[in-house]
Amino acid sequence: MSGFVDPSTGEVGGEGGFSVQRADELRGFQPTNPVEIEFFIREANGLLEKMPDVLLEINERRYDAERAYSRRKNAQLAFYGRQGVAATFARAQAEVDAQSELEKWHAAKAEYHYAEDTERALRTKVMSMLNINRSISTQYGAHR
Repeated sequence: MSGFVDPSTGEVGGEGGFSVQRADELRGFQPTNPVEIEFFIREANGLLEKMPDVLLEINERRYDAERAYSRRKNAQLAFYGRQGVAATFARAQAEVDAQSELEKWHAAKAEYHYAEDTERALRTKVMSMLNINRSISTQYGAHR
């Protein structure tokens, strides 16, 4: 599943795939009539169906980044330890040396949490639109 997400665009799975940006756009969508509500529900559900794969791929990259950080930090810690550097200084220097890996790990964590929060917000909005749609249908039925 590697390469499933294009980090520059947020597109997942190519054409017809999930887009975090598209989901974010839908979060702010304000339908004004039943047709737009139906459009929103269909489009949002289509995106939500793809979300587990998106989260899995992002999480995979997140853990890869965490492992890279740990490897780099521990390698540097071992290097400084072999040089006879004091343990406290060796740990501090290893942290500095592994800073770029730490930043990649934090960026991957932030991406995961953003996608997770977007999914949650979109799911909540879909549920509210379903309730509104049900109310509209009930109102139409009451006036016939």
